[in-house]
Amino acid sequence: MVRKKNDSGKADKESPNLVDLLTPPGKDGCFDGEIEYPNDVAAIEPVVVQEPGDSGQSGDVVDEDSFDKILQDGMLCTSCGLYKTRAHFVLGEGNPRATLVFIGEAPGADEDASGRPFVGRAGQHLDKILVAAGFKREEVYICNILKDRPPDNRTPTTDEMRACTPLLQRQLNLIKPKLIGLLGNTAIKYVIGPDTPGITKIHGQWYNSIFAIPCMPMYHPSYLLRYGSRAVGSPNWQMWQDIQALKKRYDEVFAALP
Repeated sequence: MVRKKNDSGKADKESPNLVDLLTPPGKDGCFDGEIEYPNDVAAIEPVVVQEPGDSGQSGDVVDEDSFDKILQDGMLCTSCGLYKTRAHFVLGEGNPRATLVFIGEAPGADEDASGRPFVGRAGQHLDKILVAAGFKREEVYICNILKDRPPDNRTPTTDEMRACTPLLQRQLNLIKPKLIGLLGNTAIKYVIGPDTPGITKIHGQWYNSIFAIPCMPMYHPSYLLRYGSRAVGSPNWQMWQDIQALKKRYDEVFAALP
């Protein structure tokens, strides 16, 4: 693969393969049932994302699978008790072949009422951030680990997230994204690993994931709404730096696509 040149005109050093550096659990480095995380915290280190055009994802599209089928299966799912209290099953929305997927933890009240992800105040704030960075919401895909709202917006349990992971894996298998933006601590500690440092220490860095797709931990927009400041060093300022870095990598990956 031809390596891209950096701003100085020199070729970048070859990026290490994420899957070689951090072997995620499951068959061929992808989620394949039970979640097992590295026991060694030192194994969870920020790494350089792969060369553009190489997703590191080995999962193939499930035969005859589709978003409609995932939706139907999800609406019939009783793997956890959240189906009893939900108003709507919230699968996700966006470009079905998106290069970039944003993953949060769970739907909130507005999402439960509408059946759409990230449409409340937090979602509106995320939209503003995306637009400011040069993204269009319709060109990315947005979803959550959980597809049902936990009562009172409580933090999802590990068992609930594990129950929903096969549905999320099927979504990713269909979309085949090259990059993931992880929104918030809950999503980060599940998708990267429970011993992952907190968001304030790792935001904006590249990590591998249980789905073998490079991911960037980012602040959840609901967290950003608690802080009005845009001053240097504030969470909103940090998010702005991160989304710009994500957009730069996105553009490089997108340009390398066939």
